[in-house]
Amino acid sequence: MSINILNQPSNKLINLIFALVLVLGMAVSGVVFYKGENIAQKTVDLIAQQIPSYDLLSKLNGSLIEKERFLYEFYATQQQNDFQLGYAKSNLQAQNAFDELLVRFGDIPPLRITQSSLVELNKLAEAFVANITSTETNWDLAREQLRTISDVRRATSPQIQQLINLTEQKVEDSEMVILNGLELVRLFVVLYGFATLIVAFIVAKAIKAYLYTSVYNQRLSLFSTRNPNPVISLDNRNVVTYYNPATENLLEKLGFAEGKVDLLLAKDIEEHQKQLLEEGANDSKQFEYQIAELYFQCDLHWLEDLQQWDMHLTDITERKKFEQELQYRASFHPQTGLLNRYELEKAVTELCQTKQIFTFGLLEIRSFSQLMSGQGVTVAATVVKEVASALDNILLSIHKTGFRIFHTGEKSFALVCTCDLNNQQINSLVEQIDSKISSTIFHCQYQVQLDFGFANSPQHGSDYTQLHKNALAALDKSARSGDKSHVLFNIQLGDKLFYQQQLVEDMRTAIENAQFELYFQPQLALSNNKIIGAEALIRWQRNGQWIAPSEFIPLAERAGLIDSLGDWILHTACNKAQNLVNSGWNDLVMAVNISPLQFGRKDFLSKVKGVLKETGLEAKNLELEVTEGVIIYNELEAIETLAELKKLGVHLAIDDFGTGYSSLSYLRKFNIDKLKIDQSFIQDIQHQPADQSIVRTIIELGRNLELKVIAEGVEGLDQQDILASMGCDEIQGFYFSRPLPEQQFIDFVKRHQVISSPA
Repeated sequence: MSINILNQPSNKLINLIFALVLVLGMAVSGVVFYKGENIAQKTVDLIAQQIPSYDLLSKLNGSLIEKERFLYEFYATQQQNDFQLGYAKSNLQAQNAFDELLVRFGDIPPLRITQSSLVELNKLAEAFVANITSTETNWDLAREQLRTISDVRRATSPQIQQLINLTEQKVEDSEMVILNGLELVRLFVVLYGFATLIVAFIVAKAIKAYLYTSVYNQRLSLFSTRNPNPVISLDNRNVVTYYNPATENLLEKLGFAEGKVDLLLAKDIEEHQKQLLEEGANDSKQFEYQIAELYFQCDLHWLEDLQQWDMHLTDITERKKFEQELQYRASFHPQTGLLNRYELEKAVTELCQTKQIFTFGLLEIRSFSQLMSGQGVTVAATVVKEVASALDNILLSIHKTGFRIFHTGEKSFALVCTCDLNNQQINSLVEQIDSKISSTIFHCQYQVQLDFGFANSPQHGSDYTQLHKNALAALDKSARSGDKSHVLFNIQLGDKLFYQQQLVEDMRTAIENAQFELYFQPQLALSNNKIIGAEALIRWQRNGQWIAPSEFIPLAERAGLIDSLGDWILHTACNKAQNLVNSGWNDLVMAVNISPLQFGRKDFLSKVKGVLKETGLEAKNLELEVTEGVIIYNELEAIETLAELKKLGVHLAIDDFGTGYSSLSYLRKFNIDKLKIDQSFIQDIQHQPADQSIVRTIIELGRNLELKVIAEGVEGLDQQDILASMGCDEIQGFYFSRPLPEQQFIDFVKRHQVISSPA
């Protein structure tokens, strides 16, 4: 509600004064009155011109705040269309206001500094928008950019305040004009007569008081009236004495009755007033509070001379919602709403610091990669969300306060139990979870199995890092065991983990220093008892002790070393094969086993071409052995890669055939040269009719598809005779020869006639 505070002089008093002046001299009084009115009009006009400057300054400041708000909204929602329209409008309003101020004030330092800030704000905004709209948004950078934008925007406030002060200075200058004009009037009156001087002086003083009060109050009235934010004045008893139109709009927006301004006051406003008065150094205080669903920032001012409180309210609801959203994302997983891994680390760290005994568990959805590749990302995400909800409900039903569940990764969860669970209690817990999870049908009729790894504090670790590492080791053992759904960490597992870590570190050094060796196991053609090739097998002697490939190869795959190790094997094997070719064995074929990770690299084909070119080995002297899994789970990529390898002339073999998902369909699709029967079917073939049937089927399959068949792991004459009678083409194994170092292999080959492998 606006209150008219303009004071009008009394008409009766003016008439009386002019009646007295008329007696002394109508002419002189007329001249004085005319001069006074003329000065008053000019002064009012001059001062009134400054009021639009206040509006422009308010509009400029408001537009800058709007620009900042739109940037915060864009960060929270990434709705580009809404952002572009609103931001562009605010930017245009700010620029227009600045341009008009430049016309009114001229090129003065505050405007130049403000212009620099506007340019800097636009540059920061462009960098921020580019970051948000990029394919890989840097959220930490985005938050830093927003803070910088806020700092630059706030830096414009002192410049705007200088312009306000400048405007006030012009008003004061106008007052001086009035005073000077009145002095001239007084001098004029003296010249025309001492008698009229006293009356003229009274009239001039009255006019001066009227002009000063009306213009000053008009400026103040327009400032608060046009303010887009609510402004409320209170007396020293907190009774509302004034409020502007924006306050009425807020009451209407909140659905409050007209005039119920007291409902807009903070419930603890008296506490803030008390603090402001006790501090003494400042006459204003800023705080935030909530009204219904809206949040406001209140600038509270104490006007000592008027014994009055002024409140300026700014709606910060959008900013508060944005802050709350950031806080939520910092603590909760966006997909499931469970606490995230940061909250997990914080919770575990707090428990460790208080020396509390508790159990730390990691859970993982088994065969999640197959779910992703088979059903797609959307289905997999839905299953994870349903599993998270099920786990939360299960743990609540077991113990409402003793368990906390966290979503720590795409397929991973963690739980914290604030008690020390022994192995039997963990077994019971896992059985309850497994029973309910396995009996639940999730999205797309999918059934879920979980793997668990547990560690107890403090015996298995006194901080988050150690507990997580040990629980992860237990989870890894559970996932690889096949028949155990959970494992509790123990000393033996810790020793094994430490040993494996040392093995990985030594393996890194061995790769860098080429401390591995290649052995070569001859391959024999049964039709003529001649050597047709050899398989390159890696060997590693660590601290005088041989480490089995079955032990260090899986570690190399998990540690990300298999690429480097595989590259070394391929290059070294091709180099050794070329040495054999140079020695006269032109048709001997070197077989190299390729890991799935190595085969799946995008640069694998170019790597093979590069190695052949560098070593000078012809493609016909190289055979690459891949497993069935490489082909099945990457069919499209495998078709293209294998086709290109065949164009080079490289031989291709399926290793460990029969142990995986053996499908006739992929044997028709892929141009394979050879099937390699796994040694598990050979080692007891002389006693097991079932193994004989399987091997006979594979050999007949190879013959029908015009593929060579080689059996590995032949350790006795009876096994060789059975394979020969079945029509097996080639064999390798201890019966014919163990894997041999390079020179021993060369000596062994020299004792046999080398023949070409039929292509």
